[in-house]
Parts: sequence; C-alpha cells; structure tokens
Amino acid sequence: MFGTRESLCKELQRMFTHDEPLAILIWTEEGVHVACRELSPTDEEITAIQEVIGNTAMGTYRNEGVTSASVRDLLVRHREAINRKVTVPATVLARLVLDAERELYHQEGLAWEVGKPASARINQGREDVELLKKLLSA
Repeated sequence: MFGTRESLCKELQRMFTHDEPLAILIWTEEGVHVACRELSPTDEEITAIQEVIGNTAMGTYRNEGVTSASVRDLLVRHREAINRKVTVPATVLARLVLDAERELYHQEGLAWEVGKPASARINQGREDVELLKKLLSA
C-alpha cells in the first residue's frame, strides 16, 4: 500500500480486525533516499519509487521482498522508462497532438465555466503540446 499515514491507517482498519496480528515494513522517503544515495534521487523519483513499492503485488513482495538493492533497481528502471525513446510516424503524432490540444482547451473551458483557473496539469499539457508542435515543424 502507498499513501499518507492517515490514509494507510484507514485502509488497514478496513482490511483487518483490531486484534489481528500484523507485521508491517515501512519504506519512508528517507529510507529510499539512503538506499539510492549514490544515484542522487530527486524528491519526485523517491515518491515514484515509494508508490511502486506500495503497489507491489503481495505474492511478489513475499517471494522477492523489497531490499535496498531492489529499490536501487527500481530507480534505475524508473529513469530508463522516463528517458525511453520510441519512433512514431510524424503524421500519427501530429494527429494525436491535435487531439490532445483540443482536449486541453476543452478541459480549460470546463474549469473556467466553474470559475476555476486551468490546473497545473492542463498548463503542463499545453506546454508539452507546444513543444511537440515545434519539434514536428522542424
């Protein structure tokens, strides 16, 4: 499980009786940072790794555990996934960029209708669209 102490306590209370014995192992931000110290993880990477740890299937966790070495491996794989490059036909990408741009404008309009500014996600999406459009036109 992954979340705040409060949300995890609620989930544990829902899942188990008050007198059921449990063994809980915890990976904090500091624990992930120490395990990955030589790789200098960012705060965002640490949170991403904690989320992966928290979403590990129980069978996998029981068979393989979560060690400092496996946490470092998770960070390496996370970085590889973020930096992975793929080849896509420009026409396909251009169509998708146009669809994404239209949806972002729609989402921004919905926010404005209820008196809210565009969310950070929408603004980041629009920046991403502009970057892709610039790269496609080069």
